[in-house]
Amino acid sequence: MNSLLNLIGKYLIGLLGIALVVVIHEIGHLIAARACKIDVEVFSFGLGPKLWSTDHKGTDFRISLFPIGGYCRLKGSDDLSQALLQRDKSFTHVEEGSIFSVHPAKRIITYLAGPLLNLLFAVLLYSVLASMPYSVLSTRAVIATVNDYPTLFSNATSPAHEQGIRTGDLIRGLNGEEIHDWERLEARLSESRGVQLLTIEREEEMLIIPVNGEKTDQGARYGLTVIRPPIVGSVRPATPEDDAGLVKGDIILAANGIPVANDLDLLIALDSDTERTELLVARGKEKQSLSFRPDLNERGKGEWNFALATDKRPMKAPPFSLRNGLETTLKITGDTLTSLVLLIQGESRSVRKEFTGAARAALMIGDITTLGLENDTSSGLRALWYLLGVVSISLGIANLLPLPAFDGGQVLTASLEWITNRRISPKAYWILQLVGIGTVLGIFVFLGYADMLHFLSIRR
Repeated sequence: MNSLLNLIGKYLIGLLGIALVVVIHEIGHLIAARACKIDVEVFSFGLGPKLWSTDHKGTDFRISLFPIGGYCRLKGSDDLSQALLQRDKSFTHVEEGSIFSVHPAKRIITYLAGPLLNLLFAVLLYSVLASMPYSVLSTRAVIATVNDYPTLFSNATSPAHEQGIRTGDLIRGLNGEEIHDWERLEARLSESRGVQLLTIEREEEMLIIPVNGEKTDQGARYGLTVIRPPIVGSVRPATPEDDAGLVKGDIILAANGIPVANDLDLLIALDSDTERTELLVARGKEKQSLSFRPDLNERGKGEWNFALATDKRPMKAPPFSLRNGLETTLKITGDTLTSLVLLIQGESRSVRKEFTGAARAALMIGDITTLGLENDTSSGLRALWYLLGVVSISLGIANLLPLPAFDGGQVLTASLEWITNRRISPKAYWILQLVGIGTVLGIFVFLGYADMLHFLSIRR
């Protein structure tokens, strides 16, 4: 029951987030339509039966039952119906405020406003996120040499081990520079050339050991990795681990009968092929044995619903700048367009990995957000807003596709009318709308199929 409620909660977070982005899109249409003297008959948050509504300046603002989007209905449906009934070859008699009563340029502005506001929303969102203080990982620089863990590092050699570095050494300095964490050490070593002087602490003794890395195309390889104590930092609720009694702060002493001294030991122990996972943990002064059947991933291996404790250090954010948000938005836009082009060319490596429907997108948003919230509120909210920016960009780009019933299709039709100075016939417009509806349904089926492939692969 708890697992079901947890899943429903994730879907609600995702669906409400997607609905917010859709409503922002529709707000763009609303603002532009009013500016262009086009009446907006209905503006709805959500789809389906109306739960609540109020009239403001001739627009019926409403909240509908299903929070999976929204819509903005422009005036003009009566004009279309009358023209079709009378078999008119053009929109000769239109009401004031109808979409068919204004110049094509105003229709173009109205239809472009939705995608444009989606992109502007992403720019503003990423600008705000970039200006907010944040934390980065700061892992104590206790290291292991990769040759001590051949099953994890494919029997790799370690130049650092050959020159005197040992698993468990604490790195205190590099070439006279004080080292506070592994992240700093890793960054410095990636830039290094030649012999490096490592200051290490080993059994309360300070040593300086020269180490010469193995040259590679990217710089030098030292055969070092970080190790962390096996202290539980978080446990996802309504999971096998949670039901078994694993809690934050537990120190894992053994897994499946294999002693554990650090996170690498734990990875090896958990990779053993057993139907049940046995953990021996220290909690305060007591030791407890926990047993559970783990969830499985796509490869049929154990998928763990707990994370080890991590240390963080605060970072100062740069001042607010729209440039930061614009750069992030442009990068994500470029990646999205690249994926779209590859799909059209038939070169996409995996449809289910590149594209998602509403169901999987909502679950992904809810899943990543709740995972962040388990660490701290700030991480969860940052993850949520970042993902909503991605959704907003994707929605804006998708609506610009030149397909009937999409904003891009409406812009194309209005542009042709403007260029040729000839209005589209009511019948042609109606046929295009039917084709558009069929296209939308086809896309929903396609994305639903991609979601189904993904969910089936997980079950396998």
